[in-house]
Amino acid sequence: MDDRILRIRAKLAQAAASPALLESFGAKAHSYRLNPPLSEADVAAFEAEHVVRLPEEYRLFLLEAGDGGAGPSYGLVPLRSAVDSYEDPDGFLAAPSYFATGAEYTDSDWDDFPEPQKGSLAIVHHGCSDYTQLVVTGPGRGRLVNVNADWVVQPYVAEDANFLAWYERWLDELLAGYSVGGFGLKLPGDEAALLAILADDSDPDRRGRAGWSLSLLPEITAVAANSLAAAVSDPDPGVRETMLGVAWRSKVPQVENAARAALTDAVAPVRAAAIHVLRVLATADLAERARALLTDADSGVLWAAVWALADSGDCQVTDLEPLLERPAARDRVSALYYAIKANGNATDLLRTALQDPAADVRRQAVQSAEHRDQRSVLPDLKHLLTTETDPVVRSNLDRVLRTWRA
Repeated sequence: MDDRILRIRAKLAQAAASPALLESFGAKAHSYRLNPPLSEADVAAFEAEHVVRLPEEYRLFLLEAGDGGAGPSYGLVPLRSAVDSYEDPDGFLAAPSYFATGAEYTDSDWDDFPEPQKGSLAIVHHGCSDYTQLVVTGPGRGRLVNVNADWVVQPYVAEDANFLAWYERWLDELLAGYSVGGFGLKLPGDEAALLAILADDSDPDRRGRAGWSLSLLPEITAVAANSLAAAVSDPDPGVRETMLGVAWRSKVPQVENAARAALTDAVAPVRAAAIHVLRVLATADLAERARALLTDADSGVLWAAVWALADSGDCQVTDLEPLLERPAARDRVSALYYAIKANGNATDLLRTALQDPAADVRRQAVQSAEHRDQRSVLPDLKHLLTTETDPVVRSNLDRVLRTWRA
């Protein structure tokens, strides 16, 4: 038996003996046990039927390890199920896959990929529309690709050289306590390897992915946190935004000063991510910094700032009043939503909103008045009921007026 298969079997036994790992996502579907292997005749028959030769490492796994079972998320899909579930015509698996090693994919590529499963096997279902596909035919043969069938996330070709390297990395990271949900999106390597990529790689996509991959390790150490802070000044805006996103979602305090400096970044998503960092860290100057962004021309930055201001506990009705002048109705609705818990008297703000030409804005004004118990606008609600034609707004008016009469 191949040494790689022997190592994999030993690591699977180690995982199966861990009560904690048996409770991890998807593990109950397989309990870290593989199905029986296939015979050479079984594999050859499949290959002849589909006019393909399976990638050698995957073929070896089927013959010496098992046909499906233990694997990332809900486990490996058995060979025939990995292709039969598509219900595609003859020759579909033999047609070259679109996916290639080292390629980057964007939203615009979707139109060019009418059949993203072509030339590949869907060997893992991570849940919802997320799959890992093994490329069987084409320039990316033998590589693993994470694909979202709804294109919510762009496809990503894993850097592992082949199926066995990918599968053993899953086990190594699982046993080391890494987060392995949706496995395959992280770059291979431990903290030292990822930090080297973050610091020195010429490809901004790899630098960004390396920084994001740090968040999947058991902890973000002080060394890693300081590297994330330094990377907030990366020349590429995508890297800067990603580093701040890691700091925001993982609450990395070492990034606080870098985030504060990034509030004036030329790129709007970076500014939005920066105020999110200060928000989750609950910095002493959060309200001041958020209030300074309320005039930002970018809607994403504005609402990140309003969210931060609300979380600071110092959001004032007067902060929100200018937002009722924004041209987009959804922005005016959001301002009224945040007004529910804002400090100060909201009578004037609500009276203005009750006269708004957009029904959604009037509806939210009624609901905000109700949640605030702002009875100073009761005459305005009664008057609006005599003129309102939108059924949803009228329904809200009826409810509030009945409640306030009781």
